Amino acid sequence: MSTLPDDDFLDKALADASTPALMMAMIHMTGDSSLLDGPIKPDVPEMLEMQGGLGEAELATVRAQAKQLIKEYFASGKPPVLDLAEDTLHRMLAFVAGLDEFPPKYRAMMLEELDINASDPKRVPIDPEAARQTDLSAVIVGAGMSGLMLALRLQEAGIHVTVLEKNAGVGGTWYENRYPGCRVDIASYAYSYSFEHGQNWQHEFGEHQELRDYFARVAEHHDLDGSIVFEAEAHSARYDEATARWHVDYHKDGKNQQVVANILVSAVGQLNRPNIPDVPGRAEFNGHQMHSAQWDDNVDVNGKRVAVVGSGATAFQMVPALAKMAGELTVFQRTPQWMFPNPNYHSRVSEEHTWCLDNLPGYARWYRIMSMWPMCDKASPRILVDPDWDDNGLSCGPENKMMREWLVAYISSQVHDPELLEKVIPDYPPMGTRTLQDNGSWLATLQQDNVRLIADRVSQIDGNTLVAANGETAEADVIVWATGFQTDRFVWPLDIIGRGNTHLAQVWQDIPKAHLGISVPQFPNFFCLYGPNTNVAHTTNCIYIGECQVRYIMQAVRWMVEDKLRSLECKQEAADAYEQRLSEALSKTVWSYPNVHSFYRLESGRVAVNMPWDSVDYRAWTNDIERSDYLTQPAVPAG
Repeated sequence: MSTLPDDDFLDKALADASTPALMMAMIHMTGDSSLLDGPIKPDVPEMLEMQGGLGEAELATVRAQAKQLIKEYFASGKPPVLDLAEDTLHRMLAFVAGLDEFPPKYRAMMLEELDINASDPKRVPIDPEAARQTDLSAVIVGAGMSGLMLALRLQEAGIHVTVLEKNAGVGGTWYENRYPGCRVDIASYAYSYSFEHGQNWQHEFGEHQELRDYFARVAEHHDLDGSIVFEAEAHSARYDEATARWHVDYHKDGKNQQVVANILVSAVGQLNRPNIPDVPGRAEFNGHQMHSAQWDDNVDVNGKRVAVVGSGATAFQMVPALAKMAGELTVFQRTPQWMFPNPNYHSRVSEEHTWCLDNLPGYARWYRIMSMWPMCDKASPRILVDPDWDDNGLSCGPENKMMREWLVAYISSQVHDPELLEKVIPDYPPMGTRTLQDNGSWLATLQQDNVRLIADRVSQIDGNTLVAANGETAEADVIVWATGFQTDRFVWPLDIIGRGNTHLAQVWQDIPKAHLGISVPQFPNFFCLYGPNTNVAHTTNCIYIGECQVRYIMQAVRWMVEDKLRSLECKQEAADAYEQRLSEALSKTVWSYPNVHSFYRLESGRVAVNMPWDSVDYRAWTNDIERSDYLTQPAVPAG
């Protein structure tokens, strides 16, 4: 516990704090839960709203009570009361959620996320000595968010792990992406491992360097650097049926090298291979050009004519920053994006609020719940297609239409030029593409004198002239391709060859698919992290889903250790049954709607990126491995 700050500092800290989370910290300071029955109760929180709808008078009352209680708590020197009855914790969850009763279906899920006693309940216990006796080993391709998490879990279990990382550092997409304005679009305190909160975020939505630092600290804290081979590009992996081992070939230091292990995990992610359209004349462009994920600091954009091709999530962050530097900035927009208001999108975390997070018992964990719960499965009705709904393709159902009307009103309130307004309002249903967070900077930037929006794709480049499909042109000294990634090629260019000389690229040629997005028939001891149909666009976040997948894989590893198995392989019938359920569920979502076109879909129209499930259901399916879904081979007895 640090020293109690002076009154001015404490007043500012309490003003910056989330009051519902602060009230939970008050219970942990005293063990008295009577305020749950008091007259001040939060309402159901809106997403990103951290005060529970409390009025100014209520906020002032709670802050005054908290100030006095904090002083008494610091003076007493007593430890916090964290070991509360489960029923009390259920009531506390209901209180911060603005509910009379917290939904039973979600209790276990959110208590895990809360983890008030820091017991790490998602960790799968494996006897390290038993693991060492099996001599199991694993290779993970990728040291991004998911790969790091699995590596540390395997290391905890005593499994020898080698991580092959193509970059010179950890963090995956956060190591690579460092364009101006780059930041995460999930609240920082929710965008972290449930077992590794140790980060004083500088921004409510962390900038790229903060995220790089976070993952680097996790690797250092868990002594993972010795298990990671940096600047090692894996190019092929072949399963040897005779030995039940994977032979993984990689390129490093100008040489081809190999590592052999029982288990192979693809943690290459979906956002790591830039996609640049093959525009005629691109190779002959006279100026500088770069993809947003390959930002070149040596290119000076100050005062230059800059063209940004693309208007998705990356451009949304980058364009306002570039507009402050460029002499002229032209944005080529193929598809307008839906956006919702988030006034705190660029806000810093104050020193005073950081003090609350560091020093008030339980506060940081309840703040995490306040960040996560409003996002948890609440948008599911908005992505569902009503088959009887007809809105000329503008919405897909009544909930979706209500959202559309709200978002159109928000966009319209910022744009007064009818011509520009027509360009920036999408003609497809909300949630069909990635919905972006906005603090007003995007539309304000488009209305600056040095910024121009061309509402069409680039069809050709002639010298320094970019020509849009509608005939409009723009001169540029620098082109920034904000055109996304090859999200449908999940392990490319890695060639994975399973049982019977089966190439994963061939199996996935038409539709990339995996059981629960994790395992694939004919590929024993092979698992995917952030694989097909595991991106979330309507609930929780990718770290939460990653933790579900890591727990599932660790359940498989424990099974291999305890039963001394040489291999596990997903049964075809299990994978087929999951694929049938998945296809049916996807067909009922807005992402499959005829009027929607996005990177979520293959050219065939099949959604290959997003998961249609509620997070609570996906957690239930991955909480333990269904053994009847797998074929197994016992280890060959010695001698």
